Amino acid sequence: MLRVLVVALALLAGAKIWAQDRLYRDGAQDALILAYRERAIAACQSEQLFRGIGGPLWTRPASVDVVIGRSGVDVQIWQLRNARWPARFKHPHVVLTLGEGETTPVCEYDVIEGRAYVAQM
Repeated sequence: MLRVLVVALALLAGAKIWAQDRLYRDGAQDALILAYRERAIAACQSEQLFRGIGGPLWTRPASVDVVIGRSGVDVQIWQLRNARWPARFKHPHVVLTLGEGETTPVCEYDVIEGRAYVAQM
């Protein structure tokens, strides 16, 4: 009987920790998106104009998400002394996508650098 009680309390403690972590992560993601969405849109527009190529407007992205690290940087996780390591594994990025599909343009805004990177996916 006591063993069942201990297991039940351990499960409740695990569920509490998971729920608190989920709430914290969702709140932090919403706060980062709210704080940096407009900057990301402006940076993506200016990056596209700087390149001199015509393309879609980033004012109404289909999805906005926050990720840690930019996937396009060619750095391995064990290369800690590489100057680009923080951009790949540490910096938060606001990712704007214009739609669904394989050839959809994606813009990754580096919050630390304040720079946008536009790519075709």
